[in-house]
Amino acid sequence: MTLVFFQMKKIFKEPLFHFLFIGASLFLIYSLGNKRNAEDEIVIDNYVINELATKWQMQSNREPTFVELKALIDLYIEQEVLYREALAMNFDHNDEIIKRRLAKKMEFIADDLAESLQPTDEMLTAYYNKNSHSYARPSVYTFKQAFFNAQKRESALEDAVEALENELPGDSGDPLSLPSYYSDTDALKISIDFGKAFSNALDTLPLQKWTGPVRSGFGVHLVFIEAKKSSGIYTFDEVKEKVNIDYNFHASNEFRKELVSSLLKDYKISFELSDTQLKQELIESF
Repeated sequence: MTLVFFQMKKIFKEPLFHFLFIGASLFLIYSLGNKRNAEDEIVIDNYVINELATKWQMQSNREPTFVELKALIDLYIEQEVLYREALAMNFDHNDEIIKRRLAKKMEFIADDLAESLQPTDEMLTAYYNKNSHSYARPSVYTFKQAFFNAQKRESALEDAVEALENELPGDSGDPLSLPSYYSDTDALKISIDFGKAFSNALDTLPLQKWTGPVRSGFGVHLVFIEAKKSSGIYTFDEVKEKVNIDYNFHASNEFRKELVSSLLKDYKISFELSDTQLKQELIESF
């Protein structure tokens, strides 16, 4: 048994195994979509034994005993018989849960294949250059804020709007545990103090002018932005790990789209609709 596990671990590390596994999985799902009559023969081979034993070991951190392995095989046979009979009786037809599970498995397979094709530094650099705007450093602000406490006012929002008519709107605010003045503070720090909605709003506000109301996690504020400075773009080396994650996410989505597009070539899409205009538009779109 130990020798079998050792051999399986070596196989799992081989890149070829991943491609073979993906291919076998695709073939399995394809065969489910093109069902024949349930076969009478159930084969318990080394692959089945190793799969059952490996799953047991992952859950129990030890190899199964013979009695435990026998129970796993009995359960496998029972499940296989019920599964084949259910397919033969067409129980999977129009079952939304089964459809979603099989579709999700196809997505996992596509994602696994995309992830197995790791990008080179040249590919990551090209992706970074194309999407450098996504790796901008947080802007830096110098601003004043006046807080209007809804717990102490009948209408903090109306009071904030009225305060804008005053000569010094900032003097109309209420005490707050946070500073009323921030100097050269980046958007990340501001987001931590006031919340992301407040921080994002600063980017849309004019300079050298009291404006608002602006909402935060505390309530309502008026804001006077003295200065705003862009901090540029993170260098590739500073965000390489994030670029790698973003690239793989993008590649997985693109690969999945290509896979679905390729598979759709083997399908005929028909529409039987009473709305002839909608039917025609759908036919043209496909």
